[in-house]
Amino acid sequence: MNFTAAAKTLVSSSISAVALAAGLSGCAGGSPIALPTQAPEPVYVTAPLTGVQYEDTSPEALQLKKPSVACKIDNGSEAPRPQSGLNSTDIVFDEMVEGGLTRLVAIWHSTQPDAIGPVRSIRPMDPDITSPFGGIVCFSGGQAVFVNMINEAPVFVASETTEQGKGTFSRSTDRIAPHNVIVNVMKLASDHPELTPPAPQFQFGKDVQNSSAGASGEAVTKFEVKFPQASALWTASSDGAKWLRTQDGKPLTDKLDGEQVSATNIVVLSVKIDRSYLDRKYGHIPKSVLVDSGKAWVFSGGKLIESNWSKASATSPIVLTDSAGSPVLLAPGNTWVELMPVAPEGKISITKAPVASPSPSPSAK
Repeated sequence: MNFTAAAKTLVSSSISAVALAAGLSGCAGGSPIALPTQAPEPVYVTAPLTGVQYEDTSPEALQLKKPSVACKIDNGSEAPRPQSGLNSTDIVFDEMVEGGLTRLVAIWHSTQPDAIGPVRSIRPMDPDITSPFGGIVCFSGGQAVFVNMINEAPVFVASETTEQGKGTFSRSTDRIAPHNVIVNVMKLASDHPELTPPAPQFQFGKDVQNSSAGASGEAVTKFEVKFPQASALWTASSDGAKWLRTQDGKPLTDKLDGEQVSATNIVVLSVKIDRSYLDRKYGHIPKSVLVDSGKAWVFSGGKLIESNWSKASATSPIVLTDSAGSPVLLAPGNTWVELMPVAPEGKISITKAPVASPSPSPSAK
């Protein structure tokens, strides 16, 4: 390179450097121009009872810091229906009580309304159902032996008696007693910031396609769980995302939203019944045996996978495994657990979706 070419290159480089410095320092007053920064990746938290994820600064995520509230919900006759708040639950247990009827143990955590019910009395299997959640258990009345059992469980007990004057329990004027006890679970949870959120109870796939039933299950249009004097029919929604509940032959609706009660997952457990609790008025009070193991049917995304269940202790969660012993994953969303008595008291009937016949291959000419 000759001297003239080298000089031109040096001048050109100097001009470029000056231009870059000028651009960085700004046009007026020497103020620097801010360079674009990359937005931080959002952080998500997972709802322990539904597997649904929320951004950590959202109101939904803040709600997850509260304790869960489990309440005994009436379900034994036409009088309590439609119940209030069932569509905002995280998990519901459907249990057999005396006379072959059913009642519900409903757990609210991700959403906690200010008026759910009607709330009724405690039963012998309720400590085993609610102990893994911790938090609060609410009910109205019960035999002394069963109240003593729940008092010994690792939960905060909120009964209509203990909560008098606190604004959490009330009597509705549009229902007849004893089917008119209403609970403000929002206030009940807020009154106890010292209580911790519940631990996860089931395992979840990242979406319905990655749930165990959604990935490898058989397509089902409907199924019915039968108790001696009650039945729960679940029908797949048109898009297969939800199961819609029919109770004793009639669609069950939620009084709060007017919609048919629905769930993302239905888990049916075949459970033994302990009848050692004798009552002078009602006879033997059935207790669903949960510290045990047995057969299970898991329904998600319009599909079914048969599996097994086990529960090691009163405070342990229910564990679901497939035929190979691997964990069964539910779809993110709410879950109903049907505690179906073993045969002949309990029965499940399943209607599987028709399988399309393969198209006939063209005949050779």
